[in-house]
Amino acid sequence: MERRGRLTAEQRREQLLDVAGERFAEHGFHALSMETIADAAGVSKPVLYQHFPSKRALYVALVEDAVEEMQRQITQALEGTTDNRERVEGAIRAFFGFVEDPRFRLLFLTADSADAEIASLVDGAHHTVAEAVAKLIAADAGLSQPGAELLATGVRGLAIAGAQWWVEQGQVAQDDAVQLLSRLLWRGLGGFERSSMS
Repeated sequence: MERRGRLTAEQRREQLLDVAGERFAEHGFHALSMETIADAAGVSKPVLYQHFPSKRALYVALVEDAVEEMQRQITQALEGTTDNRERVEGAIRAFFGFVEDPRFRLLFLTADSADAEIASLVDGAHHTVAEAVAKLIAADAGLSQPGAELLATGVRGLAIAGAQWWVEQGQVAQDDAVQLLSRLLWRGLGGFERSSMS
């Protein structure tokens, strides 16, 4: 029926995810109906239901996609250099880059945390990012894995809180915000010498 756009099933699914992601990021889960999303995407409700059997299934797919993209960007930044100071700045820069993606709002500002599965997906994303940072900290600073995970959790928390503040306040240029947070983190992490807390 829906042959106008001549999109493949995969292309149509991606288009629906893009449109729904923007709407959910702006309005949250409960304020939208499948009909509203179908209208915004320029498709009929049956076409939307062909790809996603329910609004919740669509929302879960979006959160999973957001988690995957955030992890990809931050891991890429961490693995893109062997210089630890550059790694810190690269990870913060990647996180702030993700802030501009509607999926950031979906994960950190409008996610339905009352839903156990959604909360678990978001928590899992936080844990995976902290784990990736912890591996590098443990190897480079000579810390035990638990000690490195403790520091990595703090790094993640600072990055998320800083990015949320930046989104809501916008009183500091993005580049300056990245530099400020990177300097703060590096002055802390750079003080750990190998074997100081093994």
